[in-house]
Amino acid sequence: MRQLSTPGPTATTSASGRARQGRPTLLCLPHAGGAARAFASLEAALPKAAKTALLELPGHGRRMAERLREDFDAVLEDLVRGSAPHTTGQYVLLGHSMGAAFAYEIGRYWSALGRPPAGVVVVGRNGPTARRTLPDLHTLSAPAFLDAVRRLGGTPPQLFDRPELIQLFTPVLRADFTISETYTPLPGPPLGCPLWVCAGVDDPMVDDAGLRDWENHGAGDVAIEWLPGNHFLLDDPAFHAYVAGVLRALPEAGTAR
Repeated sequence: MRQLSTPGPTATTSASGRARQGRPTLLCLPHAGGAARAFASLEAALPKAAKTALLELPGHGRRMAERLREDFDAVLEDLVRGSAPHTTGQYVLLGHSMGAAFAYEIGRYWSALGRPPAGVVVVGRNGPTARRTLPDLHTLSAPAFLDAVRRLGGTPPQLFDRPELIQLFTPVLRADFTISETYTPLPGPPLGCPLWVCAGVDDPMVDDAGLRDWENHGAGDVAIEWLPGNHFLLDDPAFHAYVAGVLRALPEAGTAR
């Protein structure tokens, strides 16, 4: 059975440590091929609403020098350790696309240990047991894979014109698409905290039935909303306003929703 090990001493806390101290913490997890800096504009838009913690995957962004992983469980365990210091107060997990799967599983992990998030926001991803709207990309040949990634958008166009950048980032993209497209939910109960689900109306990677599948994976409130934009909407003011609304809807620590 797939099971994560419990984080070490940095993850311990007390009941008093879980009380809300000012603003909640918003933990953000990026899409396939993305880095924590993808949330820079969201962080800038929410200085009074939340403390933002941008979680970086190994082999990405600030952690580019570390070994790249393409195993979901191994990356999840790494992210659980990275999230541990942020779970001692009120916190919300937000994941975009591939990051949505990690946000969901991190939320389930800490919920099982009695430190649930105040909510989880999943962006631009169908539910864990929904059919995918697009064929798998991670098994394609290199030229076909890069062409498919180019057509999805979201990747700087200049990357495809520079062989040295293609050589650098193709392994990252393929590893992430492997993780995203082979993910299956870990055993255990559904997420118990509120679950907010959103996507852009022009996003080719989601559909109505796929977003509704999240209702099968949340034991608490599940709210689904369509926003203006496509798959890459993190910089859109409408998305920033949506997240700000989620943060305003959080209950005070210690009160039931």
